Amino acid sequence: MKNTLPGIIMILIISLCMLQSGLANDTNEDEIKSRYPYALLAEEEIDMGVMQAGSNGDGYITLTNLGVPDLLIARIRSSCGLMIPTWPETPVNQGDTVSIRFRYNTSRLGPFERKVTIHTNAWQKNLIVTVKGEVIPEDQP
Repeated sequence: MKNTLPGIIMILIISLCMLQSGLANDTNEDEIKSRYPYALLAEEEIDMGVMQAGSNGDGYITLTNLGVPDLLIARIRSSCGLMIPTWPETPVNQGDTVSIRFRYNTSRLGPFERKVTIHTNAWQKNLIVTVKGEVIPEDQP
């Protein structure tokens, strides 16, 4: 009995901690949006389709701030140097939408799939968008 009591107490403590963290995760979404910037992506995956080498590799990621405070984009990184993102450095007000432009270098042939990570002050912190497509030689239809 002496050996099982600490085990039972430990199980109760762990259970209470898990219950409390579960309740914290059930925070009302409206409450989160009223206290923090809340970023909503129009798409989490962008398919650029088939592009010819040397063609325009521009694309856009659309992001809306559903939270009350201003949304700030600190930086954006791509998983590859062939994709260059640019974004406005001004805050995104509540309800406003911003377009993040990226350019894929179409000089490299073949299919591609790249991740773009958007670092923000939003409740979600980092947002990840997958951009995919294929670059074919210029002489192919």
